[in-house]
Amino acid sequence: MPSRTDMPLQVAVIGAGLGGLGAAVALRRQGHSVTVYERYDFAGEVGASLSAASNGSRFLEEWGVDVKAAKPVILKQLIMHNWEDGEVQSTYPLGDYKSKFGTDYNNFHRIDIHKQLIKSAFENEGEGPACVLNVNHKAIEVDAEEGRVKFENGAEISADMIVAADGIRSLTRELIGITPEYTMSTSCCYRCIIGADKLRSLDLEDYISNEAIEYWGGYGINKIVMSPCSNGEVVSCYCFYPASFNNLREDGWNIGATPEQLVETFPDLDPRMKTLMLNAEDIKMWRLYRHQPYPFWTKGKVCLLGDAAHPMMPDQSQGSCMAFEDAGALGIIFKKNFREKYSTKEGLSLYEKLRKPRATRVQEASFRAREDLSERIGWSSSTDRPGKLTIEEVCGYNMREHLDKLVSELEKSEA
Repeated sequence: MPSRTDMPLQVAVIGAGLGGLGAAVALRRQGHSVTVYERYDFAGEVGASLSAASNGSRFLEEWGVDVKAAKPVILKQLIMHNWEDGEVQSTYPLGDYKSKFGTDYNNFHRIDIHKQLIKSAFENEGEGPACVLNVNHKAIEVDAEEGRVKFENGAEISADMIVAADGIRSLTRELIGITPEYTMSTSCCYRCIIGADKLRSLDLEDYISNEAIEYWGGYGINKIVMSPCSNGEVVSCYCFYPASFNNLREDGWNIGATPEQLVETFPDLDPRMKTLMLNAEDIKMWRLYRHQPYPFWTKGKVCLLGDAAHPMMPDQSQGSCMAFEDAGALGIIFKKNFREKYSTKEGLSLYEKLRKPRATRVQEASFRAREDLSERIGWSSSTDRPGKLTIEEVCGYNMREHLDKLVSELEKSEA
């Protein structure tokens, strides 16, 4: 029989996106029993690329996720182009990024990294009991103090911890008493992809071989962000434009559009980028929202994670990394024998204290970067304006040191 301090937690994770699966794997690795509840008939991720800087990739490696199998492109530089003709205006070489920050700067296709997280969560390889997945489970009632969840299909469960990773439109968030305060952004975004073979046929193969995140615009609403993923077989673009252009009101980020619509949105853009757009595939558009920081992230046995806790603009390329950091924090705080130090509720309180200030700072910096590229890590510098978010602060973050410092400060304040 395990001792009281060795007893694993029964954990319910609400949502099977990147953040929810990250939490499932992190807690599995600590020996906890994790069940993931997905509201839909599970079909996997959608979308284009995501960049996982070292502060996110670090946890993927720690959890034993097969990063190589997720087919990343290792980014080597940032490139800024002139809007009208595509001439390179400046570059930011990442240098020996891995020796400085501990991992490569990986650029994934969302689908590829999601598949590897599924394997790490639900297959038997690796430390800890394999997680369980239940689909078609939409949470409609949550008792945070008792740790109970009722689902639309009539099922009811109880758990020692409930991790709400159900996205920007989180239902669990409102069930624990948070009413989001948000406004429509002045920006909307198209995303699209194009295959490497097509790019070669169009004489655009440098967009693959540059191993870079490349930018057009960014000082104002209009901005194009392009990067390769899937072992360089796919190039992904995010194309930001004024919401007033088409007054998009439909919610979601899977709304179809045509190549012609995409090109018409940017009439004075670099002709080479227009050529790419006219040959792009899987073109979708979505409305952006600016969420104010929420007053709390935890209640009783429930905690929020990822976009459910801190929705942010995509302009710092840190949304997935912040979700991985959240998941990593749960794994570190609720390590084996955590009960020797604190209860589950105390651990969740510590999670909020650890994560909320940092995620809020990145969230706020993502709002500023929406229309000012000089706020984006890599292009930002604290020398031109003290207080800017920098690549060193984000990518060089040591969560364990931060946690040790936080615990020491809390102990001193309670003494």
